Amino acid sequence: MSMNSVNADGHPTGGSAGEAPTLQQGVPPAAPPQPPYPKHAALGAPATQDRTRQFTADVGELKLRAPKTTLDTQLMWLGVGLMGLGIVMGVGAYFMSHNTTLYLTQNDAITLGLSAIPVSILGFALFLRYSLSTFMRFWLARLIAAQQIPQAAGRAEDATTVLPTIPAGH
Repeated sequence: MSMNSVNADGHPTGGSAGEAPTLQQGVPPAAPPQPPYPKHAALGAPATQDRTRQFTADVGELKLRAPKTTLDTQLMWLGVGLMGLGIVMGVGAYFMSHNTTLYLTQNDAITLGLSAIPVSILGFALFLRYSLSTFMRFWLARLIAAQQIPQAAGRAEDATTVLPTIPAGH
């Protein structure tokens, strides 16, 4: 094994094509490049911690009820089950009405098929309400936090800026 030379950046130079490059004794390998600035460069660490404490205190003063995540999750899955039950009821009513010639049984199938519609709608409403509640709670907290960030000099836009819906020429 031969010693290969290492340049100032710590990268090996020279050596033959079949040998693995080695570093000289006492030369540390090159470190990965560091990002040019921290994630929140405009706000120092103490300022960010103060803002976090202030935000937590402000939210605590709002007297909001704590989210019941287990109940929300159970009701969301109940909604999924009701949507599935409505579909099964509709398919069952279809086959029930087509496998008989008795009018009374066919009328029962029509009633069952029509009752499947509100069951599916109720399931969809439960699923939509309780699956979006956690997301909307997070979104609202993020929106409030974004509005409290001090604006950089000369910039009036932030995460809450709404784009116009009408073209500029009209």
